[in-house]
Amino acid sequence: MTAPRCLVVGEALVDVVDGMAHPGGSPLNIAVGLARLGLSTSLLTRIGDDAHGRLLEEHLVREGVGVPLVSIRPGTRTSRAIAVIGADGSAAYDFDIEWELSARAAIVEAADAEIVHVGSIGAALEPGATAVRAMLATIPRGILRTYDPNIRPALLGPRDAAVSRIESIMAASHIVKLSDEDADWLYPGRAIGEVLEHVLDLGARLAVVTRGGEGCVTAIAGAGEPVTRRASPATVVDTIGAGDAFMSGLVYGIVSSGLVPALTAAIFAPDADASSMLDQATGTALASAAIAVSRAGAAPPRAEDLARWPKSAGSAPRLDSAPASERIRVG
Repeated sequence: MTAPRCLVVGEALVDVVDGMAHPGGSPLNIAVGLARLGLSTSLLTRIGDDAHGRLLEEHLVREGVGVPLVSIRPGTRTSRAIAVIGADGSAAYDFDIEWELSARAAIVEAADAEIVHVGSIGAALEPGATAVRAMLATIPRGILRTYDPNIRPALLGPRDAAVSRIESIMAASHIVKLSDEDADWLYPGRAIGEVLEHVLDLGARLAVVTRGGEGCVTAIAGAGEPVTRRASPATVVDTIGAGDAFMSGLVYGIVSSGLVPALTAAIFAPDADASSMLDQATGTALASAAIAVSRAGAAPPRAEDLARWPKSAGSAPRLDSAPASERIRVG
């Protein structure tokens, strides 16, 4: 199978851990994860021309991720997040971030892609978030669209308006991935099955809620009840980038399993094989996350890592992320 062209749209920043700067940001991590798995990937983002920006640009180039020229902003500083790792390996962040994006540039870049992923702060923080939504409104239905809100409540402003914005992106996406923390913030008191049903009712065709070390629950529109999958066993070093590795693994698994045509068809009518394809893709995502948490920092697997992963722990097909607390400073 020919690897499709992927465009990831969202923030890139440096994670400062124990005084050391490391490339970070959910969309950046997902772009790197997709590239490591062999998908042709570009990241439309905002990077300053300071030392941190050069660190990010060198990292992306080294990982094989394309960086459109419009992503580099002369005379600006690069966003950062100060990460504190807890005793259980969880990460808490203090953000210092700016996010802006040209809607025209986003539309132009998306025109050449076959998969478009948006997420996290880039889909929530203005003024760039408006450009992200404008881009999504122009993308043909045949392009696979995926969304991971990776919600940061302190960035979202009034709650009702924030939920409305997030749901508008869900409705424009084929695949929506929420963490259980995202689901609890969006729909407090609702069971996971209710959340998945609501996301599908909005217009998504595949919905996933991840549950950390307990695995995930998936649902595909018109294909029966939600399915619970247990997490792949792993020794946790830290959880930085775990949700992002799950997301890149899921997209790779969806492509590898052959589920893309069904998800992007004008009339969505999953056949009997859809559940099996989804199970394969979910196994890949869980294995990807397990490998990532067994390493320090955001370290998504390569295809060969998945190929070596025990079959009992997750599938590994081939092609021919939530903090405990946060303090956010914007601007």
